Amino acid sequence: MKPFSEFIRYSKWKDQFLQSYPKVQRLWNSLREEEKDDRFSRALASMYIGGMEHRLSDKSVKRWARWACEKTYKTYNAFSWLSDIELCFIFYAIGKLFIPLLLHEKGVNSESFKGLTQEEQEEVVSQVLDTVWENHLIRLLQILPYEDLNSTIR
Repeated sequence: MKPFSEFIRYSKWKDQFLQSYPKVQRLWNSLREEEKDDRFSRALASMYIGGMEHRLSDKSVKRWARWACEKTYKTYNAFSWLSDIELCFIFYAIGKLFIPLLLHEKGVNSESFKGLTQEEQEEVVSQVLDTVWENHLIRLLQILPYEDLNSTIR
């Protein structure tokens, strides 16, 4: 793999994100009635759309995607330094990476996963999420200033 191939891939995702942004806004409008935190509802809508919304018809996948979104949002202090559109792009990309992993043959619908306790399930999903953070989130945050998504510092 070439050193910059991941960065090029993320840059292509920006174009996909911008095309999907009207879907994010529609979903956000419906989610914001349920959620207290407006920025969190934006992040959640973006993650759902990034992970392909139709995949979330599975309640278990949707539950764990929401759990991961909330954990990421809280762990990184709501990404308070990012503009709303940058926040949406970050969670769109996390959704593209993370939600397919939930659907893996050893994912949340596997018998081995279902046989775990709630705490063990959270630990397993948390390990997958940590890997996404370590391998992708850091790079996404590095390229964000160069993606011209109207960065604002708060």
